Amino acid sequence: YITDFDKACDANLTELKRIGADGTQNVIFSPYLLGTQWLSKAALPGQELGDDDMWQIKEFENMQFEDYEKIKEMGWDAFQKQFIAEKCDNNWEHLKPFFEANPRCYQKFYEAGIPCIVDFLMITPFEYFCGGRSLEAFFMDDLMEEPELMHEIFDMVLEHNLKAYKQQIKDTHALGVWIGGWRTGPDLVSPKMFDEFVWPSFKAYYDLCIEMNVIPTFHLDSCWNLDLDKFKRLEDKTYILALDSKTDIRKAREVLGKDVCILGDVPCELMTFGTPEEVKEYVTKLLEDIGPWGCMIATGCDIPSDAKTENVLAMSEAAHDFLKTHPQK
Repeated sequence: YITDFDKACDANLTELKRIGADGTQNVIFSPYLLGTQWLSKAALPGQELGDDDMWQIKEFENMQFEDYEKIKEMGWDAFQKQFIAEKCDNNWEHLKPFFEANPRCYQKFYEAGIPCIVDFLMITPFEYFCGGRSLEAFFMDDLMEEPELMHEIFDMVLEHNLKAYKQQIKDTHALGVWIGGWRTGPDLVSPKMFDEFVWPSFKAYYDLCIEMNVIPTFHLDSCWNLDLDKFKRLEDKTYILALDSKTDIRKAREVLGKDVCILGDVPCELMTFGTPEEVKEYVTKLLEDIGPWGCMIATGCDIPSDAKTENVLAMSEAAHDFLKTHPQK
């Protein structure tokens, strides 16, 4: 699945056709992307892990505090390329087959009428370094002790990324992108720290998407209940809020109103341990409460690798059945 991307594409497409999916957020995937996005190393099935184990990010201090000075000397682009080659298992080299296969896999999905609504991921400086430095070192030694340095580094990374992402949008003719929020949520980050270190990147990426006529999807893992009001700073009907089951999705609708599209949030544990009847009940109630319009039914974050196939089908059937009884006016 992670070495033969044509087989992976066909497997994904077969499954999405089986459940009658209307769209997807990935056509293929490589775990090497994770290490690149997090300045980290990944443990892979068939290598460090068993053949059928799920890939994992290795959480350790892969990047040293002194590396920030190297970024200032070399520039973010040059540092990132060197660091990933030397400290992240040379991920760019491993990703060549993935990037080579990606265009033809996209084409297969579009021909099948199942468009991919996310063409690539915009990564905030916060997430890069939280991954590379590890959570404890990044929060305690960097953000708390050296905030001025962090602002300087973040500004350098953001300036580079905005130019790079603008070109990537042009090159890929992107329909939509992810703006990732993982460790930037209020479970870990105070409101003051969020506005200081996270929101400037979120807003800059959002503005770029609007400028380029691309749909931004804020992919928010963990519980964002305390920061939902922050998104009222953005214009309605211009973005998608993708939530997992940790954020109160009904509160999100209440706070943000009817004109914000919400994607989610069928719990992964329900897909793995629940029954089709429980899944259908959850989806139906969710659509009654926050939909049906402006709501995209999906699992929270991603469909887990051990989800029951009958539960995945039940999620889709419940959404389509609900739509039949609530025709668009």
